[in-house]
Order: sequence, then C-alpha cells, then structure tokens
Amino acid sequence: MAAIFLHQLRDNLQSLRFQISLVILLLFFGANGVIYTMKTGHLADEVTRITRLNEERYGRVETTADAASTSYKIRCAEVGTEFMAEAGSDWFRYAMYVNPGSGEIPGFASSRTTNRWMRRFEVVDWAVIVRYVLSFLCVVLAYNAVCGERENGTLLLVLTNSLSRGRFLLAKVGAHLATLLAATLAGSLLSLLILVLGGVLEPDGEVWLSYAFFLLGTTVFITLFLLLSTGISALARSSASSLVLLVTAWTVLMVVIPQTSYLAAVTAVKSPRGIWQQIDTHEREVRMALQREGVEPRPPELARGDDFALEKRYAQRIQEMEKGKDRIRLESLDQEIRQFEVARSVNMLSPGFAFQYSLEALLRNGIERFRSFTRQGWDYRETLREFLRGRDAADPDSPHVLFLSEYMSQEKLDPRHIPRFEAVPLPLSESLAAGVAPILILVLETALAFFFALWAFNRSEVAG
Repeated sequence: MAAIFLHQLRDNLQSLRFQISLVILLLFFGANGVIYTMKTGHLADEVTRITRLNEERYGRVETTADAASTSYKIRCAEVGTEFMAEAGSDWFRYAMYVNPGSGEIPGFASSRTTNRWMRRFEVVDWAVIVRYVLSFLCVVLAYNAVCGERENGTLLLVLTNSLSRGRFLLAKVGAHLATLLAATLAGSLLSLLILVLGGVLEPDGEVWLSYAFFLLGTTVFITLFLLLSTGISALARSSASSLVLLVTAWTVLMVVIPQTSYLAAVTAVKSPRGIWQQIDTHEREVRMALQREGVEPRPPELARGDDFALEKRYAQRIQEMEKGKDRIRLESLDQEIRQFEVARSVNMLSPGFAFQYSLEALLRNGIERFRSFTRQGWDYRETLREFLRGRDAADPDSPHVLFLSEYMSQEKLDPRHIPRFEAVPLPLSESLAAGVAPILILVLETALAFFFALWAFNRSEVAG
C-alpha cells in the first residue's frame, strides 16, 4: 500500500496536470490576498469614517431630551476571517439605525455594496476557491485513477499480488489528497503572507484556529470529491467517458442544484414586500385616529396644568403603535431568514454548499452572525431607554412622558455618558449548534462517497 501511495504521489508531483493545478491555485489564492488587502483597507477607512461621524452625532446631544430623539448608527464588528468565508458580508445588512424615541423602530442601513446588482457576483474568498477550483481539480487529477490503470494494464498486475482492492483505493485517494492539500497549503499560505505584508491581518491565535478549521473542512470536502471521482473512474469503460461523466456530475452538484435554490425559496416562502408601506400605513392610521379623538400633544406650558394627562394618553397610544410596527418589522425579518433557510436547505444537497455552510459555522459567520447582530441592535435600544429612564427620573422638573423628547428632562447631559454599542462576537458554541446540519451532511456525503467508491471498485473489471 505504501509503495502504491508513494508511486502515485511521485507521478502526481511530476505530472503536468498537478503543475498546472498548482499554478492555478497559487493564482487564485494570490488574487484573494491582493483583493482582500485592498478591500480590507477600504473597509477600515469606511469604519473610521463611520465611527467619526457617529461620535459627532453623539457629541451634538446636549440634553436628555436630545438623546431620546437622536438616531444612532451601530455596526457589526468584522470577524477578521472574511477572506476565508465572506458569508454574505457584502449583502447582509450589518448596520442599523437605533432611535430610542417613542414610535421609532430599529432600521437597517444600506449594505456595503453601492451597486445592488454587484451582489450577484461571488467574491473570491477561500471557500469559493475550494468549492469551484479545488473540486474541479479533484476531477482533473483523479478521473483516470482506476480506468487509466486498467487501460495501461497495470491494475491487473498490481491486484494479482496480495494487495486488496480496498487498500489500493485508499492508497490512490490518499496520494491525490496529499497532492491537493500540499497545493492548497502553498496557496493559502501565499494568501496569508500577502495579507500580513499588506498590514491588514495579524496572525494571532484566532486566525490560526480558523485556518485549522479551514484545512479540516477542506480535507473532508476534497476527500469526498476524490472518492466520487475514483468511483466513477472505476465504473467507466475508458478515461474519456470517465471525464465526461465526472464533468457532468460536477456541473449538476456545483452549478445546477445551487441555481434552483432561489426559485425554491421564493416559491416556498412569500417574499417580504411592501414592509415599509405597511409600517407607514399603520402609523398613519393611528395618528389620524388620534387627531379625530383630539388626543394630540399640547405646548408644555399649557399641558402642565393637568399634569400632562393628554400627553400621557398620547404617549401610551404611540407606544402601542410602536409595538405594531415592531411586529411588522420582525415578521419581515423572519420571512427573509426563512426564505434564506429554504434556499440553504436546497443548497446543502450540493457538497460545495455543505462545505460552505460548515466553514461558516466553524468561523462564526453567516446567517447566525446576522441574527445575533439583529438581536444586539434591538437590545441596544432597550439599553438606551433604560439609561434615559434613569436620567429622566432624576429630574423633578421633567414631565416624565417617555419617550417623547418634548416632555422629557431638559437637563444638560454629558454625551460621554450615553451608552455606546459594543458588538459581541457570536459564540462558537452557538455557531456550531446552528451548523450541525451542514457539518453532518458533509460528513455523511463523504461516507457515502467512500462506500460508493469501494462498491464501484469491487465490481469493476481489472482488465480492459
């Protein structure tokens, strides 16, 4: 078995196929390093600008009442490994406007891409390189793993010795796996080197742990495709027919299935449309009803005569309206997430996306990160309101009508005391819990590929 492994490994390293594959991988990983060096630098400038503008917004607050009527922009912190798995960072809305004022709801800021059509293009992260480039190189390297040996007559010669078919299969797949992993290591380390030299990456413990997760997921994914390629090679009558069958299988698994996910999602779950129109309609109806009933805020000097009784009724109705708006917005978000989950379920039939989502879970990125940030944004509104309640309660001259800025404390407020938003990274345990399904599917598909390859090889002819 060792002799077969070493012989195949030497043949791979000397073959033009491997040399071309190595060059291709180096080019893709090198391009990844350059692209993300530029992109991360641009993003850092954007973050600095947003932080400065946000601090200016905080700095303009002079009173408690001002703080209650100001919108604060918050954003989700970078994971730091987007170059490995971007996970939708270009189109998930990782920024929110939060206003503690009564009747307001947290609203998402626009995504980082200024051109919405550009979201349709995949970014060149490591996950995409592995999904498309490396999986296809598995096909190129192993399409004649068995049928080529049969055509050359060497398969019959090897198996006439005491070597079993199972051990021969493991030696061949192991040699191809070692070859492609060596190329992946070279390419990924080149990408890391470019990122470090570009000053956008600090190779700390978190980065190396993420790198280990990437290599683990990549090893399982490559093994799956090599086993699939070897099994089809064993069933095919010739190298040419094996290549055609494998390219067809690769196209179905990596292109056709993912292309059906969008159609399945929009068919199964109604697209959330007209959400802001619904919110505006709800607010307009409530305010018109208040006007008809004559429940409207009065000037503070006049309202003080009956201890702001009308304003308190008004504030209560506005808070009820706010709950309705909150419900509409949350239902919309839930629809968007359910639609994405349907698409993800279809995509996981493809080994490439089972790998993609497994890697996202290991790197604490993707849909669970978006969910976590959304919860934190809504929680931040409550943090601001709790702070403002305390400030307003401490002022005996305040009307204490929360959260209508005209009827809250006019005491001076040091902007530095306003709670700042601090994004909490998604815990690995929570991310892994959400990623159990794709991880299990990837492992199961690999196991099935192993049994398929073993079955195909055991029933194949050893002589052409």
